[in-house]
Amino acid sequence: MDTILYATDCSRNSISTLNYAKNLSETLNTKLVVFHVYDLPPVRTSNIRSSEQLNKLAMNEQKELVEDYCRNNLDQNLNKDQLICEVTENTSISKAISDKIKKDTIDLLIIGMKDEHSARGFFSGNIANKLIDKNLCPILIIPPEYSYKKIEKMVYASDFESADIIALEKMSEIAEKYDAEIEVVHIPTLEEYAAMQQMEWFKELLEVQVSYKKISFHMVLANNIEQGLRMHIGDENADILGMLERENKGLFASVFGKDIVKRMENLVTIPILCYNS
Repeated sequence: MDTILYATDCSRNSISTLNYAKNLSETLNTKLVVFHVYDLPPVRTSNIRSSEQLNKLAMNEQKELVEDYCRNNLDQNLNKDQLICEVTENTSISKAISDKIKKDTIDLLIIGMKDEHSARGFFSGNIANKLIDKNLCPILIIPPEYSYKKIEKMVYASDFESADIIALEKMSEIAEKYDAEIEVVHIPTLEEYAAMQQMEWFKELLEVQVSYKKISFHMVLANNIEQGLRMHIGDENADILGMLERENKGLFASVFGKDIVKRMENLVTIPILCYNS
C-alpha cells in the first residue's frame, strides 16, 4: 500500500477523521493525500476578472484553506512528502473523487460517515454507495468524532466465498502493520445446512493464499445477521469491521440492501472497511 486518499469537507466535525487518516498513513508508511472538492458560484458578467483568473484564484484559496486545516488540526509535524493537500472544482463530489482515484494509484479511500454537520451533504449515503458500486478501491468509512487508537482486532464478515479471500488478503496488509488479530465471522441462516463444512473448505483455501497467521474463525448464532454482527463486535471490542459488497446476494446485500451507509450507521460505531467483489 502506497497512497491513502482522504476526502474531506474541512469542517470542525471532520477533524477526528483527519487525525485517524494521518495516524493510519504513518503506521502503514504511506503517502496521505487530503482531498477537498469545492463548487464555484456562478460568475457575474460584470466581474472585471476573467473566468480563468477567477478559477485560479479560487483554487489557490481553497488549497490554502486545506493546508491551514491540516496545519491547525494535526498534532504531528507535517511532512510534505508524506502529506499532500489537493483540491478540485466539481459540482459532483462523488465524480470528483472517482476521477481522482481513476487518474492516480489510490490504495485506500477514507471518508467520514454521514453527519448532519457535513457541508453540502458531503457524506450522504448515496455518495458513498456510488463510490462503492464503482469498484475503485477499498473504502474506509469513519464514524463522526471517532478517535484514532491502535488497531488490535479486526472483524471480517464472511460468506465463505472465494471473493472473501481477496478481501482478507488486502485486510491482512493492514493487520500485519499493527500485529492485529483478524476474526473471520459467519452468521449462518436457517436455510444454511453445511456452514461448518463450508468454513473448513474456506480455511484451507485461505491458508494457501494468505500468509498472515493471526486469523481465527467464528460461527455466531443469532436471530439475524445484523444482530449477530453487532453482538460479536461488541463482545470482542473490535476496532474495524471489514465487509465485502456483493451484487444482490450474500451477507452484505442481505444486511444493508440498497442503502448501505445508512444501515452501517445504525449497525456499529467503529470504522467499516468496504471491499468490492
